[in-house]
Amino acid sequence: MKYAYEVLLNVSFNHTYFLNNVFESLTFMPSSSTQLLFLNNGLLLKAYRGGFRILYDTNFNGSLRSREDLISNVLECRFNISLSDNNFYNYTSIDEGADIRNKVFHFFNKAENDFDLKPMMHKGDFVSDMDLKSIVEIDETYFVKPFGILDIRIAKDLPFSYSLNFKAKETFWRYVLMSDDLQSLNNPAIIDNSGIELFDEPEFIKFSGTTGLAFKSKKPISFSQQSIQNFQLVENYDPKYSRHKVVMRALPKANPELITLIKSDIEIENKNYSEIFIN
Repeated sequence: MKYAYEVLLNVSFNHTYFLNNVFESLTFMPSSSTQLLFLNNGLLLKAYRGGFRILYDTNFNGSLRSREDLISNVLECRFNISLSDNNFYNYTSIDEGADIRNKVFHFFNKAENDFDLKPMMHKGDFVSDMDLKSIVEIDETYFVKPFGILDIRIAKDLPFSYSLNFKAKETFWRYVLMSDDLQSLNNPAIIDNSGIELFDEPEFIKFSGTTGLAFKSKKPISFSQQSIQNFQLVENYDPKYSRHKVVMRALPKANPELITLIKSDIEIENKNYSEIFIN
């Protein structure tokens, strides 16, 4: 018997944290009922780095069939999702208050009217806490809670591709100068490699019995696996004439694993901070 498979659906995983935007740390396993459905309908799951494809046999039961023939019927598929990156929540934009211990991500393409299909499998432009669902609401029993569940309805007007899109976390970056030499610089500033001042003027802060000279970013900065943006420590900074003397040409980037929550009575209350100490 000859088999001739063509692509029914492509599902890719994207993450803005990575330079190539490809997220490789998700694994999808069809449920037992979906495995049987695939067997009975000549379907095949083919994984690749950063996604998977569902293929269909065009020569099924001795008869030729097209993609349109297949999607004229409704097939309900479920995939359990596992995550292999332990640092995922450190660099991914998910609400800090989300109860991930008792919830799973639930992605699906069935529309609310139960007839149409959604253009996206998560509720916003990116995966968020809105896509979390209590594990007790899932109509399946798990011995080990999965990272998430993907329900795909194969039906009329099924698009050729879907994507799961994750966004990198953003924090306020704060560089803290610790040594006496750095703290005594004349009119210091932190600028980017194009000369733009992206950090507030320095202020002295006290912590753990010592004092540091701190520069806070004017707005949150996104984590990136390999950012092309470079920050510099300069002195004798004159923004009017773009004059300065470079002290440190390339400051270290923020570590996604080291995030603090600043609590005070001013406007930055409960903001995520990435502290970077410079000696």
